[in-house]
Amino acid sequence: MLTRSEPQPAGRGTTAAAARTPARRPPGLLAASIYPDVGDDPALTFVAELDESAIARVRRESLALRLRRRVPVTVELRYVADAAAAALVATLADLAAHEVTVVTRPIGDGAAPSAAPPAPTAAEAPIDAGPDPFGIDLALRARALPVLRFMFAAYWRTEVSGLERLPPGRALVVANHSGAVPADAFMMATALELHAGRRLRVLYDKFVDALPFVGGVYRRLGGVTASLSNAERLLRREELVGLFPEGLAGVEKRCTDRYRLRPFKSGAARLSIRTGSPVVPVAIVGAEEAYPVVARLYRAGRLVGIPWIPVTPTFPLCGVAGALPLPTKWAMRFGTPIPPPPPDGRSEDARVAELTGRIRDAVAESLRALLANRGGIFL
Repeated sequence: MLTRSEPQPAGRGTTAAAARTPARRPPGLLAASIYPDVGDDPALTFVAELDESAIARVRRESLALRLRRRVPVTVELRYVADAAAAALVATLADLAAHEVTVVTRPIGDGAAPSAAPPAPTAAEAPIDAGPDPFGIDLALRARALPVLRFMFAAYWRTEVSGLERLPPGRALVVANHSGAVPADAFMMATALELHAGRRLRVLYDKFVDALPFVGGVYRRLGGVTASLSNAERLLRREELVGLFPEGLAGVEKRCTDRYRLRPFKSGAARLSIRTGSPVVPVAIVGAEEAYPVVARLYRAGRLVGIPWIPVTPTFPLCGVAGALPLPTKWAMRFGTPIPPPPPDGRSEDARVAELTGRIRDAVAESLRALLANRGGIFL
């Protein structure tokens, strides 16, 4: 509950000078949203007077969420731009050391109505054309491409359709997620590189960074740790950003649930609305059967730093050889880009919910079409 400090009348024990001194007013309201990951809804949203206690609450809640979920946290702050407000918000800069990213969205400049317009959104901001800030290694990508091309064209014989619909410039490429390992992410990136000459920057879960060798390879190949701020920065660089809104729930499915979409998280829709970027829905068939999951070992997975260890008909029964994917036949369909809904008086959350539903429906419709025309798992 918000309360305001009311000035007290001068009286016994109060000097006249103190009575004439106006109470120090906070610079306005602060709207804070704290997200556990790029694909999640806010874990907490609150509005309060922008003062030291509000900043302390942001710090306390974001660090608590970081410890509780063990994932990077993004804090979004909206407030009326003002020197005092900026100074208060700046005290949160040290949160970066704890993997808490603070995204500020000042409104206006706190001056007269004729003041300068609000700070530009990612859709309006100048293109970031400097060196890649995420550690991509173009030489390594070039060396890896022949292996990826073999898996894409010869091993899984991937058929791709709809690439002519891909818009120029930045976009969010959103697909269903499946298989015990994220081979679909690599194959989607390979399809874009081989057939469209475009580079896809796929967002991946934070736990990957903690895996020896793996996180570094992901980053050098072009992957980026999932967070709202990282995704917005990629879009400012006019990149294609790959997202899997089902998250880990997509690759967690057993083979008996293949191609049954899990609920989509809202991150892709929220990024689309905030940056003006179109969403390209993609359906992928074949990855489910390449690694048919029959069970998951959660406790064993936690011991090695991953959510679970998948059990397939050949792994771990057949040892390392059992980890090889099956040579299934893949199909990949790029759908018609979906623009973000324009401002229409509804709240952002309402528009995000609508767009999330449209994206999921588009992916589901393409999946049904691909499965209906499928000759067989291996043909």
